[in-house]
Amino acid sequence: MATFTGKTVAEAIENGLVTLKVTKNEANIKVINAPKTGLFGRVRKEAEVEIVPIGSQYHLIGEEQSADEAPNLESTNTVNENETMSDDQVRSMLISSLSHATAEYVKDLAAKRDIIVSYEIKTTANQFLIDLSTTNESQLIGTRGTTINELQEQANQFVQQAKLDDIDVVLDTKDYRAKRSEILKKVAERAAKEVANSEESVYFDPMPEFERVQIHEFLKDNKKVRSYSEGKGKQRVVVVAPRTKLSD
Repeated sequence: MATFTGKTVAEAIENGLVTLKVTKNEANIKVINAPKTGLFGRVRKEAEVEIVPIGSQYHLIGEEQSADEAPNLESTNTVNENETMSDDQVRSMLISSLSHATAEYVKDLAAKRDIIVSYEIKTTANQFLIDLSTTNESQLIGTRGTTINELQEQANQFVQQAKLDDIDVVLDTKDYRAKRSEILKKVAERAAKEVANSEESVYFDPMPEFERVQIHEFLKDNKKVRSYSEGKGKQRVVVVAPRTKLSD
């Protein structure tokens, strides 16, 4: 087996393919680690991938294989001569490896907070849903979701380092996200009613972008009020205002 590194996952894969003199259609590829960056975007630890040529007697890290299970090289090569892997198939393979690396990263981050978790992963073309299980659910979630939101933000940064910016990581536990969404909907409706009656704007407490988006979605069809965000960074807030009043 052979591992290769690079500043990005794509670069690590390219380095491996060039070294082994194979194409992406002729190899099994597994992402071991996404790159880690330090201050000013400098690479602190390079991405690492494992590449095994198809038909090799070796297998990917973490995949058990006995001597009796070793592939018949002649028959394997015959089958694979006619096989082609599309870019979508390669991406799917990378997503599978990266989703597990991300889940393990979250598990390690939680452990540093003395929270022991296990996980299940559901992946789509543009999302990793990592469902966490723990005996300390309240500590994992934190006040108003502070802890799980921080872990989710770090998980998304981890994936972005792999140059897959279109992948969104969502962390959940015991349907917390669905329950939280229901709370946000009720709060949005209550705010809309208050604004419609008083004709004065209501300012929410700061909240993550994905929760602000939900508030905007809940109120987008309201004929009496409108919502928008203002502020910077983690202090950015949702404002619900009368539609009769103009704002920035």
